[in-house]
Amino acid sequence: MNLKPFQRSSVNKFFVLSTGLIFIFFLQSFLPTWAQNSGEDQQKVWIYLDDSQLNNEDLVPLDFQQRTLNRLSKKSSVTSNNLSDVIPGNRIHSQIDQYVNEIVFYSRSLKAYSAYMTLSNVKNVKNLPFVKEVVPVKIYHRQTYPEPIIHLEKSPESSDYYGNSYDQLHQLNIPAVHDLGYTGAGVRIAIIDAGFYKDHAAFQHIISGGRLIAERDFIFKDNNVQDEISADTTAYPQSRHGTSVWSVVGGYVPDVQIGAAYGAEFLLAKSERIGSESILEEDLFVAAVEWADKNGADIISSSVAYRDFDYGVGDYQFEQLDGKTTNAAKVINWAFERGILPVICAGNEANNFPQDGGLLTPSDAYGALTVGAVNSDGQIAGFSSHGPTADGRIKPDLCALGVAVYNAMSYTPTSYTYGDGTSFSTPLIAGSAALLMEKFPALPPIKIIGLLKSKSNHNNTPSDRYGWGIPNVYRSMFEVDMAAVLNWEPDRKRIYALPNPAITGVTFAFRWTHVIPNEKQTYLKIYNLLGELVWSTDLSPQIAGIDEKIYWNLKKISGEIVPSGVYIVTVKDKHTTIRGKCLILH
Repeated sequence: MNLKPFQRSSVNKFFVLSTGLIFIFFLQSFLPTWAQNSGEDQQKVWIYLDDSQLNNEDLVPLDFQQRTLNRLSKKSSVTSNNLSDVIPGNRIHSQIDQYVNEIVFYSRSLKAYSAYMTLSNVKNVKNLPFVKEVVPVKIYHRQTYPEPIIHLEKSPESSDYYGNSYDQLHQLNIPAVHDLGYTGAGVRIAIIDAGFYKDHAAFQHIISGGRLIAERDFIFKDNNVQDEISADTTAYPQSRHGTSVWSVVGGYVPDVQIGAAYGAEFLLAKSERIGSESILEEDLFVAAVEWADKNGADIISSSVAYRDFDYGVGDYQFEQLDGKTTNAAKVINWAFERGILPVICAGNEANNFPQDGGLLTPSDAYGALTVGAVNSDGQIAGFSSHGPTADGRIKPDLCALGVAVYNAMSYTPTSYTYGDGTSFSTPLIAGSAALLMEKFPALPPIKIIGLLKSKSNHNNTPSDRYGWGIPNVYRSMFEVDMAAVLNWEPDRKRIYALPNPAITGVTFAFRWTHVIPNEKQTYLKIYNLLGELVWSTDLSPQIAGIDEKIYWNLKKISGEIVPSGVYIVTVKDKHTTIRGKCLILH
């Protein structure tokens, strides 16, 4: 899970809410009862379905919240109704259920069941006509760690209203945005973490205002993300990390701590066990992302990410951090395609992976807005993970304060401290995005990212350490070309001709549709009504949501002006063909 926020007093190589091994025991609290007491051939697996073998009657539409439907139906959305909106019905479920010990959940993004089963039944499941493959998931031991040492310090600068949280917001110019009344109101942020202390004073304005919309504990399968039982506490509270993260984006105690988007709505997902680092947690992360989608999230803020697992078994290799290989990256790309903005920590591993920068996953995902950590002077923190990714993309995308960030603690309702790490930079950027979403609710995730990058301090010289740098949220909101932001919001899979009809020239405008761009070059092609190619130009595919505009001077490939008439325009974007037409008048 890599819950790794540094503490200022840490002398270890990193601080993850897990530093210093005390003892080791089997991961029994993570497993169902049958798995704790059964033979060694029991295994957790992913059962992938072959969608070509599924009939319509096998699929049951999900009942989505209205705001989820609204998000998917926005012009800015880049997906259409597909298998992401349905789950397998009883026929599929019952046939799989007869061969497994327990079905944990069904993943819409992976089109697969997470399940426990005996290895002797794998062949039976593989023989089902609608099953593509069965992939085992290794089960690891869990480690328990001691309570880290905390040192409270005075902030070098503060404002009466913001208390000791002023510095972290001022660096992003967020107080200037708050002064104009923007607080993230109406924007729904899902936080995926290890638990949350809801009784803290920092969150009472959220709870009393009915803005804690939903919560889900994916470990114990209930709807309470606060520590409840002894299993929720090892050497220190399970809820500590999530409490700190939530307070940085949503806390509100005037003169003490103010969050970046304290007026937002929240979804809380508990999917990580303190003291363990296993692929089992990545599975629950997938479930949490899909739960956030179903419950209407606009933003996902995750200060958990993955790479090195317990005992080094099953670690992700750098070659797998290509933005599309790990399950965590796949589900983040899926969420992005459904109109959600995933804000993900880069990680605190730069010093531990000097050969490649220590980037984690899903920080490598195409759909992730990946966040690095800087100090109060705007210098990159030495621990902040960075790219490039295995396929050569710049990561992180943006940075925020990740050294001496003021946050709430889960010990008492009024306890606070300072912490270091990209875990804290991430909710600051998530809150920044929420402020922009409040002002520009129709914009897709890629546009919000573009606005933040456009006024960042490394915008002209992005690098693998800083990305595009530290955004100025006020300038991103008010010093941009409003016509470019608000003017043209195309429907997906359609090419627009501007003007139409055209007399002397025409600009074709469309939006790329796939979060993972085609690796091959593609073309915009223009045909007459006889099907004859009259003009073509090379294009380099871009990430989903990027707008493309191509000018045509109405000349054929041979150089002469085309005659008046109707012309068909196409672009092949991976397996999607985007079409349009225009009328030429002379």
